[in-house]
Order: sequence, then structure tokens, then C-alpha cells
Amino acid sequence: MKRILLACFLLTATCSVSFVPVASAQSVPPTVTLADFTAKINLMDSYIGSGDMTNANTTWLQVHSMMMNLLATTKYSIFSATTPAAKSSFQTIMMNQQNIYTQIWALKPDLATNRTAIHAKLVEFGATIY
Repeated sequence: MKRILLACFLLTATCSVSFVPVASAQSVPPTVTLADFTAKINLMDSYIGSGDMTNANTTWLQVHSMMMNLLATTKYSIFSATTPAAKSSFQTIMMNQQNIYTQIWALKPDLATNRTAIHAKLVEFGATIY
């Protein structure tokens, strides 16, 4: 009887330890500067203007990656905000970035036709960089 009780106790202790949640660390996303972002969107615009859609699409992938990094940076800023006011400010920036990103994504399928609108929206997205 003592052995069964001991076995149950050890089994309970083992199960309890294995189900302890572990918090994952938030990593800081890569930094994207306004100058880098502006240079990349201007490069993409010049490729579209010259009809070089292969390089325009390749550059679009880089611009898209930069936007994802900026959204991740804002999300990290919300997570690491030290005051409710700062958190609220970053949440507003995130909402603006997401709205602009959605508009850009809708224009993206036809880079040539939507060239002017995409460039304008990318500049607007760049204005949210802090």
C-alpha cells in the first residue's frame, strides 16, 4: 500500500512539473529607417516606371519585408510599453499601419496600373515610422 501511494505521489509530481508553462522571450525586430524605406520604395517606383517588372517585383518583396518588420517593431513597442499612455500611442500607430498595409495589399496585384497609388500609400506607411 505504501508503494502504491509513493508511486502515485511521484507520478503526480512528475506530471505537475511537466505542465508548467514557460514564457517565451520577445525578440526585438530588425530596425527599418525611414531613409532605407524611402530609398527602397523609390527604387521600386523607378523599376515600374522603366517597365522592369522583374526587378520591381523583387524590390516589392523587399519593401514588403520592411513593412512586416515595421509592424513587428510596433507590436514589440506595444508589448514593452512602460505606461498606459505609451501603449495607447503605439496601438494607434499599429492600427494606422495595418489600415495602410491593407490598402497597399489591395493595390499590389497590378504594380504598373496602380503605380502612383501604391507609391503614395507606401509614403504614407513610411510616415508612421518612429
